[in-house]
Amino acid sequence: MDKLLKQNHVKYGLIMCGVIALCLLGMELTGQNQSFDKAPLVSILMMLAPAFVWYLGMVEKKKKQKNKITYKQALIEGIKISLVYAIVSPFVFLAYYLFVNPQIVEFARTVYNMQSASFASVVDIDMAVQFVAAIVFVTIYAAVIAIL
Repeated sequence: MDKLLKQNHVKYGLIMCGVIALCLLGMELTGQNQSFDKAPLVSILMMLAPAFVWYLGMVEKKKKQKNKITYKQALIEGIKISLVYAIVSPFVFLAYYLFVNPQIVEFARTVYNMQSASFASVVDIDMAVQFVAAIVFVTIYAAVIAIL
């Protein structure tokens, strides 16, 4: 387990999950926890944070390789970070929905047009959307950041 946590992509994928957890905590502390629409600062942070975290992850990978990294190597590292984030982040949201703010699931129910769906169904769909969005959008970030 210790060896797994020392891998660069695992480390930065988990760091990003921590950032998301802090963003959700910030929403709770500022009272902007009725919907994700009413938290513009958190939304902006959730969009900019991956770029920063992925950049740091790629820089560290470059340092581990004697300050040499190709675009392909940086892109692969970014994709690996994306996969770790995509696998773990839905569970951050699950914990948020179950233990911190179950009322916000009503917002998700409206967004996904699932008015008659159960709480569990809405959360399942949201976790799936989080997984797919993390892979797609953050991999795009990784492709752009790898150029740097």
